[in-house]
Amino acid sequence: MSSLSTPTTLGAVEIRNRNVMSALTRSRSLPTNIPNETMWNIINSVLMEAQASLSPRALSSANNSINYHAYCRTEWPHTPGIYTAEHVAAWRKITDVVHAESAKIFSQLWHLGRANHPDMPEQIPVWAPSTIAARGGKFRTLPGQPGYATPTELPDPWFIIEQYKKAAINAKEAGFDGVEFHGANGYLPHQFFDSTTNKHTDMWGGSIENRIRFIREAVEVLISV
Repeated sequence: MSSLSTPTTLGAVEIRNRNVMSALTRSRSLPTNIPNETMWNIINSVLMEAQASLSPRALSSANNSINYHAYCRTEWPHTPGIYTAEHVAAWRKITDVVHAESAKIFSQLWHLGRANHPDMPEQIPVWAPSTIAARGGKFRTLPGQPGYATPTELPDPWFIIEQYKKAAINAKEAGFDGVEFHGANGYLPHQFFDSTTNKHTDMWGGSIENRIRFIREAVEVLISV
């Protein structure tokens, strides 16, 4: 237990102890997807009220949408974004609080891909590697609570990769100490890697090397920032 209070590093980022608050998706960005005072108060409470030596010194922002097509999903409407100047300004208030407590914060960059619905706000089209709908889902804020719809195939995903880069630039401007690439749980990067959801026959699909290309290219642009 004593080691939990000792310093360590996450890549090039030094933190004062080994307690990290993991990403937790919550519908806090009401009434829009811009971070707000409620989120500020939660972060402040986590850092100020915990036992000083064990208070987390590194935090992850949870799902931060990289563009308006990435925003909002089944159980979690009103998740925050990182793709406008308003997002940057709002996040800066939160990162300032974190840094005032000598802690670090990372922005988890997120794109839903097919795990969305075209009738959700700002959702036309819903992009995915192939026109294969996800199973299940229940969009409680839509009439009839529909399941997932058939997505629109991404013919060339380079523009999404550029949006990851822009999101990283915005995160840096907003004062984040780093970014976390959300590549799991059936979202867009996972959809490219999975042969059951990626039917591309070009450089983006087929072999493992091609299916992992989207993830590799996106991570490389994040590293470049």
